[in-house]
Amino acid sequence: MSESDLPSQIPGFKGPASATEPAEAHLRTGALGLRAVIFQNMTNMAPAAAIVYDFPAQIAAAGAALWLSNSIALFAVLLIASSIIQFARRLPHAGGYYTYLSRSLGPQVGAFSAWIYFLYALILPAEVTLIWAGIASDLLKQYGHITIPWWIFEVGILGLVTYLVYAGVQRSARITMIAGALEITIFLILAVALLIRPASPINFSQLAPSHAPIGWSGILGFGLVYGILNFVGFESAAPMAEETADPRRNIPRSVLYSVLIMGTVYLLMSIATVFGWGIPDLVNLINDPSPFNTMANRVLGIGTLLIFLAATNSSFGCALATINQGSRVLMSMGRNGLISPRASQVHPQYGTPHVAALIIGGTTTFAALAAGFTWGTVNGFYVLAATLTDGALLIYILGNIGLPVFYRREHREHFRLLTHIVMPLMAILLLGYVFYRTLWPIPVYPLNLPGYFAIFWVVVGIVLVAIAQKTRAEGLRHALEEEVGV
Repeated sequence: MSESDLPSQIPGFKGPASATEPAEAHLRTGALGLRAVIFQNMTNMAPAAAIVYDFPAQIAAAGAALWLSNSIALFAVLLIASSIIQFARRLPHAGGYYTYLSRSLGPQVGAFSAWIYFLYALILPAEVTLIWAGIASDLLKQYGHITIPWWIFEVGILGLVTYLVYAGVQRSARITMIAGALEITIFLILAVALLIRPASPINFSQLAPSHAPIGWSGILGFGLVYGILNFVGFESAAPMAEETADPRRNIPRSVLYSVLIMGTVYLLMSIATVFGWGIPDLVNLINDPSPFNTMANRVLGIGTLLIFLAATNSSFGCALATINQGSRVLMSMGRNGLISPRASQVHPQYGTPHVAALIIGGTTTFAALAAGFTWGTVNGFYVLAATLTDGALLIYILGNIGLPVFYRREHREHFRLLTHIVMPLMAILLLGYVFYRTLWPIPVYPLNLPGYFAIFWVVVGIVLVAIAQKTRAEGLRHALEEEVGV
């Protein structure tokens, strides 16, 4: 294939493309501003879903010290964010971690990281929509006396999301901003209402670690594991760099701002949840199938509707943001020749990686249906949540290993001991501990399965990279040599 066949409008693009790819088809450079990519990150975290679905699990482990688990998680995520910011300033590219690790630790590690990345990029949309589909089906049956199976809701929401990703980044970005703003507003209103009308008197001494059911073991155990999960996706704007105006400036800012905003929201909701439910009765929160509905009904009077609206926005917006970023990473791998060049095709009208979007959308729908039919929508959600957390932790650890190597080798003049050695090392140690806690002590079935899934995924990834080294050597070379000129 000749160089003239490549869509040369993409800055820095050197990899092979499909022979059928129109020369004028390319990602729409500068289509997204700072506000859009901030909401891309925040919506990808699925804040309403994190609060509604993850907070009860955290409270079971950390109790009234929920705020402390989320504070430590925020600290860990800020360490990870620092590494992403440093990479994004030098490599504003659609490949995200795939590009970062190819340039820092070598193309083999980059390819491996792309495989690990999809352990959470394919699972996250399935996770947040699966539990929503079950709730939607139950509510319709309870209040409308109409029976529609959960899987129809699942296929419907992921089908709509995939279409929006296919049809244009600006349209999907606008929807992401609206969905994200709505869910955050709802929970800020709820937090204020719960603090104004707490179920038990506000006494901050009751939030001490000593009030955790199993002490620090719970705070730093699943309290912290789910605390990290609350933030997963905060870096999702990184693969949107080629479509972002002034990406070297706006992508790093979007990562930092979104983490700080959502960290503040989570901490406020942590305190509001504990006092809003009531500390003396906090142990019973996990026995309520819809504790936030109960609290919202008490202080606002429209709890079920309000929380379901927020959860719907959260599930929809998170799936939209994740498939957006995942399709860009898959596209980058295709245009480097690491996978079929068809994945690199960009729609001539919409300017989107439409083939990659269909692949991601179809695969995540399959994962959701498989989990739902195997374990049900609730247990399936928790299995998928733990699985994607393992995938995210591995990616974040690899990124922090690669950062000092990259700066030491390619940007020695900007190398700083604190930023490029101390902070990445702290992140690696903290994330390594959290990863260990997801595996040991071995959880009860089916929550013991994600650890095995992660091990299996890693082994398969190693085998695939070994195969690629022999059959796709040119693609690996392109990932390493790619210049980024945006």
